[in-house]
Amino acid sequence: MRDATMAYLDRTYDEAKSLLAEARIYLRCQEQAGGDRKSDLEGLRAVGEGLRLTTRLTEVLAWSMIQQALRCGEITREEASEPRRRLGSRKICLEQDPLPGDGELPPKLASLLQRSRALYERTLRLDRLAAGEEMQFGSFNVCLVAPLPAAPHEAAPPARRPQILQA
Repeated sequence: MRDATMAYLDRTYDEAKSLLAEARIYLRCQEQAGGDRKSDLEGLRAVGEGLRLTTRLTEVLAWSMIQQALRCGEITREEASEPRRRLGSRKICLEQDPLPGDGELPPKLASLLQRSRALYERTLRLDRLAAGEEMQFGSFNVCLVAPLPAAPHEAAPPARRPQILQA
């Protein structure tokens, strides 16, 4: 199971890196074709959304590198759980409403924003799980760090089974 988790983390890093490269190419092409925008407001909006896009991706890359350092034993789980090492910029990255503008975002930028948001949200779930925060799944709360209480007939409690609590 540990190998599957590490492979998933590696894929998360690779996906963020790939999206960042794709975003870089897109943003560079848009910069070179700067006169194609309808208005200054649209240009400002595109720049702002481009910053949101790169913020999401760099946050995921940084978080993935922290997980890699944890896996290699360079930092402890406690160090990895420090607020400064957790997935950051949540307010910016999770904002639902696009910046104001007088038209639709270019389809390529909209696609990059949608994919970067999905990746950020998946990584946020992993960050919360790694930090031992409670997660809501339907009508159940799951706390992944609290072991179940030992039954009277058990000699020793099992190692860190998830506790499921009815909401």
